[in-house]
Amino acid sequence: MLDFLRESTPYWVYWFAFLGPFWQEDAAVAFAATASASGMGRPLPLFIAIYVGLFLSDIWKYWPGYYALKVKRFAHYAEKKHVTDLKDKVQTNLLATLFAARFIPLTRIPAYVACGYFHVNYIKYCLYIAITALVYVALAFGICHLLGTILGEHLKWALPAIGIPIVILFLCYNYWKARRSESKAGSTE
Repeated sequence: MLDFLRESTPYWVYWFAFLGPFWQEDAAVAFAATASASGMGRPLPLFIAIYVGLFLSDIWKYWPGYYALKVKRFAHYAEKKHVTDLKDKVQTNLLATLFAARFIPLTRIPAYVACGYFHVNYIKYCLYIAITALVYVALAFGICHLLGTILGEHLKWALPAIGIPIVILFLCYNYWKARRSESKAGSTE
């Protein structure tokens, strides 16, 4: 049944590609793309795993914003002029907003939560998330496979040598960011 996964690829590669976006999206995409281009895993199953994981890790981020309006403390902000102006702009330019959020660092989660807060149509939101994720994953895979072709078969070791430090940098950045926010929270108490 899973013959398309067989060969010598360990299953953890596909599971990491699928589950990685729930922890750190960019690092998981970099891992899946370099694993695919370097022959660590089969390209199509890796592409599907990272794409589905990325999509699923993003669509739930709508709901915290949606339910924030049910909390009185947050609901009154929705009626402020600058918030209603922003709501109109997001709803009018939803695809552009989600594309920008996909590719501009540190804007992804706030934009997705804002879509829920502004009651963007959820089906439309999911469709646009699917489109932006497809473009993002396709670009990452395309760039890594192009680099693999340029570097040639004898230099394919360079892809993991490039990709693994990128993943490590993302992980270190997230660790540093979490520690920093913990220390700020501890100092304000």
